[in-house]
Amino acid sequence: MLSTGQLIGGRYRIAGEIGKGGMGTVYAAEDLRLQGKLRAVKAASRHNEDYEQCAEEARLLMRLNHPNLPQIVDYFPPDSNGVEILVMDYVHGITAAERMKRIGGRLPFGQAVSIGLQLCDALSYLHEQSPQIIHRDLKPSNVMIDENGHVRLIDFGIARLYKAGRQRDTLQLGTPGFAAPEQEGGMQSDERTDIYGLGALMFFLISGGRPYVSSDPHALDSTRLNIDVPLSFLGIIGRMLQENPSLRYANMRQVEEAISGIVPAGRSFSRMLGDSMANGRITGLSVVLSVAPGAGSTFITMTLARLLGHAGAAVSAIEHAGQAPEWHAWLQGRAASGARVSETVDGRYFRLEQQYIDWYSLNAEQSPSRADGDEGFRLLVEQAAGRTVLLDLSCGWMEQHGCTWVARASAIIVVADPIPAKWSAIRLRKLYKSLNEAKADGASVLWIANKDAAFAQRNEWLSLFPEPPASCLLLANANGCKCYGMGDGRPTFLRTLEGSKKRSVRSFLS
Repeated sequence: MLSTGQLIGGRYRIAGEIGKGGMGTVYAAEDLRLQGKLRAVKAASRHNEDYEQCAEEARLLMRLNHPNLPQIVDYFPPDSNGVEILVMDYVHGITAAERMKRIGGRLPFGQAVSIGLQLCDALSYLHEQSPQIIHRDLKPSNVMIDENGHVRLIDFGIARLYKAGRQRDTLQLGTPGFAAPEQEGGMQSDERTDIYGLGALMFFLISGGRPYVSSDPHALDSTRLNIDVPLSFLGIIGRMLQENPSLRYANMRQVEEAISGIVPAGRSFSRMLGDSMANGRITGLSVVLSVAPGAGSTFITMTLARLLGHAGAAVSAIEHAGQAPEWHAWLQGRAASGARVSETVDGRYFRLEQQYIDWYSLNAEQSPSRADGDEGFRLLVEQAAGRTVLLDLSCGWMEQHGCTWVARASAIIVVADPIPAKWSAIRLRKLYKSLNEAKADGASVLWIANKDAAFAQRNEWLSLFPEPPASCLLLANANGCKCYGMGDGRPTFLRTLEGSKKRSVRSFLS
């Protein structure tokens, strides 16, 4: 439908076709407003359909935000030829079908479980929308896996909204071997339809590519399948694949709980593909937060960015969108010295580019707005993939949007100053809970004692930290910021700015 070089909406330039199916064609495209960032553009024919209904469904899909689903960032309703265009995140990786081919057969049990658990979470999210979104086309070619093992469920070509009271689907669509019996007609598909589809998909993965045949009474016989998986797991698959929907699990959360219950360490299997983002954590993203206002997270963020840049590491330092602009005066001073400054597409940020560091400062002239659900901010952070990202949350971690980024960071740096009177007990309880969850999920947590100095109650202050600070920081003299370890046997990994070493700085953020 589209040709190479064609410009969509004055913004997306088609680079080439990357896939074709019964419901449309998918192309790679360059986003000209975001320095050529790759997007996936899907063109589908919706001729003779209700165009307003198409637009309403697209708007619902655009509001979705889940780490195992591609983000839909733009939409063009059907044109005079009935061609509808969806613009989505470009998902790097290969399909589950391609992965099976590369390893020459069935996936190891742990890898299949990792894929299943990630899909359970994505599908639960879809089913918990209002109205429910039913995917209806779970198959290996619709499951993308990146080099870290992170799974994304793609292609919403035949997804539909559940409509209470309707007896059957308008169209009977699905892929043979994976579609539930009710998709062949006679009943309306609901969340149990996707439970069947996931069961068929997982059977395909563990059996080496065999489609499930419901008429075969021995289809789930482990001896005939010649697979080494727990019988209890085959029992779960068998319940998911019941022809009568009422005999399946009631919802996807029940499936997730059942699978996690038979697998040692439960969700830890979600990392068996080498996954660095299975629970939404982004490798290379470090958030810096303050225990209390004024503790110095902004100063620490800037110091660490300078240390990393001095060591030759590529860094993006970003001011959190949910707080009052504070960096702009500092940035304007650097801009006056001739550094290159540009405005982001949405006008919310200025970017100052130095040799190794990109600084993102909120535009103080823009009207303040909530960061919750801010697509522009999310893209700004994810656009920096491949660099070390330092996100200055300050006290924004106490807000919902800030908590989201704490939950996605691979490293969390907590800054506290020697004024414990500001350490609210309520805030601390909330913070400790978030940090414990992050540690259990594999994130690194480091505490910094900022504004350290020699004073009478210094030992008492340091004893208030839940764990020994990774370093103390003080302004020493004209030689720069000095940071040092706490004498617990660990090496001093941060020295003066002038003497910082790449290895030691990277160890701090690993």
